[in-house]
Amino acid sequence: MNKAQIIGIATGVTVGLLGVAVGVALARKEGREAARKWIAQTSELAQRGQSRALELGERARRTAIEQYQAQAPKVQERLSGLVSVAPQAADALNAALNRGGMNGTVETTPES
Repeated sequence: MNKAQIIGIATGVTVGLLGVAVGVALARKEGREAARKWIAQTSELAQRGQSRALELGERARRTAIEQYQAQAPKVQERLSGLVSVAPQAADALNAALNRGGMNGTVETTPES
């Protein structure tokens, strides 16, 4: 027998003995009661965890709404300011580009 076969047999025997031990424990009345209590506790913990997750989700939602309501007017005001300045900036950029001409030479305008 090689090493892998020995490990496989040892693992199989261990799992089998564990299954027999669980079967014997559940066959006894005390074992069944203990299993029921454990399952009840596990499901109770899962329900508490689920309700806690829902509570945290609701709190995160409320916080996000509050932050949005606090920040949205400021952002809107800044965007309005930028939009109102945009035509002037576009005109200045257009004028600077026209002075440079298409071939990159700068036209000089006679000063009056």
